[in-house]
Amino acid sequence: MVGSRRTVSRTPVNALRHRTMPAARRRPGRTSAATWPVCAVLTLVVLGISLPHDDADKGVNRVGAGRTCRSVLPVDQELSCGTYGFGDLRYVCPAPDEPWHCSRTTQVQIRNTGPSTVYVTVIHGPRPGERRQGPEREIAPGHTAGLRPGKGDLLFDLTLRGAGPVKTVTVVSAR
Repeated sequence: MVGSRRTVSRTPVNALRHRTMPAARRRPGRTSAATWPVCAVLTLVVLGISLPHDDADKGVNRVGAGRTCRSVLPVDQELSCGTYGFGDLRYVCPAPDEPWHCSRTTQVQIRNTGPSTVYVTVIHGPRPGERRQGPEREIAPGHTAGLRPGKGDLLFDLTLRGAGPVKTVTVVSAR
């Protein structure tokens, strides 16, 4: 083997790898673009599941006996029961599948079913977009209170706050 020469390729090995890399780099980009919508949908699903909601809600967004509003927010924060529990307080409907027979809510009677005193405020107004806040009502554990909108007003929402770790009110009746 004296005098034999080995042929050495002058093309570096890295150059061979780099020729195939752009094609490999494009594939994750396409996967990444498809992944973003999937991640967004999963995030929305997780948020929908994790937000507080009424266990008795069967898809009908109307207030009725047995509906619950529950808060574990700090003392200085109010929870909107219309958003997280009671549903649409403006109208009382005799049957969930007949929304055209709804009448204006004139009173919602609630019971404090939690372990601590709660403070409830009525949000009302003459028409959508025009809202007023009524005085705050204190309701001791186990006690019931009737809440009404102003004369001729629509009852839009109730807010709930309290000093204890868990605040819970349940609708006794709506008329």
